[in-house]
Amino acid sequence: MAEPPPLASISRRLLWVTGLGSLLIALAVTAAAALTVDAEVDELLDDGLKASAAQLSPLLLESGAAAHPTPADGDDELRFAWAWFDTAGRLVRASPGAQPVDWQPLAPGFADRRHWRLYGLALQGGRGLLVVAQTRAERKEVRREVASHALLAALALALLGLPLLAWRAQQELRPLRRLAAALAGFDAAKTDPRELAAQLGPPASAELWPVHDALRQIGERLGQRLALEREFTAQSAHLLRTPLAGMEAQLAVALKELPGQPRLQRVRDASRRLQHLLLALLRLFRSTPDLRREPLDARALLAGLPLGDLQLQGGPPCPLDADAELLAAALLNLVDNAQRHGATRLWLAQPHDGALLLTDDGTGLSDAERQALRQRLAAGSPDQGLGLRLAQRVADAHGGGLALPDSPAGFAVLLDLRAAGGG
Repeated sequence: MAEPPPLASISRRLLWVTGLGSLLIALAVTAAAALTVDAEVDELLDDGLKASAAQLSPLLLESGAAAHPTPADGDDELRFAWAWFDTAGRLVRASPGAQPVDWQPLAPGFADRRHWRLYGLALQGGRGLLVVAQTRAERKEVRREVASHALLAALALALLGLPLLAWRAQQELRPLRRLAAALAGFDAAKTDPRELAAQLGPPASAELWPVHDALRQIGERLGQRLALEREFTAQSAHLLRTPLAGMEAQLAVALKELPGQPRLQRVRDASRRLQHLLLALLRLFRSTPDLRREPLDARALLAGLPLGDLQLQGGPPCPLDADAELLAAALLNLVDNAQRHGATRLWLAQPHDGALLLTDDGTGLSDAERQALRQRLAAGSPDQGLGLRLAQRVADAHGGGLALPDSPAGFAVLLDLRAAGGG
């Protein structure tokens, strides 16, 4: 199976989207929580200030005013402080950390002064004003704690949910992989393409239904074209075989009646080549060429073909199990190539079972030219010539292949006609 090109991955993109989405959701939840609790935090802390003032005022009134007010300790970083002012606004008593100067002007109720949130409570009997205060740092800290806890909770949920989302994404993509495997395993040479939809089975999800339907339509159209192609090939082969055989018979009779006519012999050779090539091409260039293997001797088959001025050198038989008509067409094309390149002699050998090595004494190719031709053959390029292309197609139809071995002189072609996995 070929390696896939470096394309974008749906599962990776889904993971990125879900991960980024989870992070954004966590931030949004944090922001929403912070905005929601902000007012509630202020309200709760303000209620705490009022309650503190209500509890502190009777204690101060019972203890009375000190002869000398308690000085505020500026070095103490307390976050809660209070101060008692008389009706003239003079400081009576204050807790350590209070900043009565910064709390002016004084008035009952809530007020904001620099770093403080104040609440003023008028004391009973006109005894002055009690101011309780809380630093803004305390409120900021409460908000930070609420926001951080909300963020941590949201991120924890996101991190716990990401593996689940990734697993779910992989599960959702499994039908695509099964569909790809089913398509890769479908062999149109052995199964009617119109059976593709039945072999794939029903779609696993609503999103795959259009894909299955498109594949079903493609299979039906391809099946119809293949059926038409088979019918055309069968009819053409039948209709052409009769007149070509008639021409061969008439030329044979003409040569008997007028012996020693080289032109008639050349016409007869050309007719035989045309018959071999035309019938082989009709079969070979179908979408699914039908193979008719039979035991044969490749040397005898080649010797019986019209070789023109080429001389086939003697040698042992070359037994094969191959399609005689297709092999004859391949050998004829290789013979034509040899003639065009000035060859006068041919050698046929069998280097191993199911293989044929055809060598000629023509002009041949340089090493660079041979390597370039090998590359074009491997790439399936059409500019390597019809002869080699047809021979390669014949070898492929047999389940083998074509190679161009090094040759010190002339040109050599190795046809491997063994099916894949054959001995």
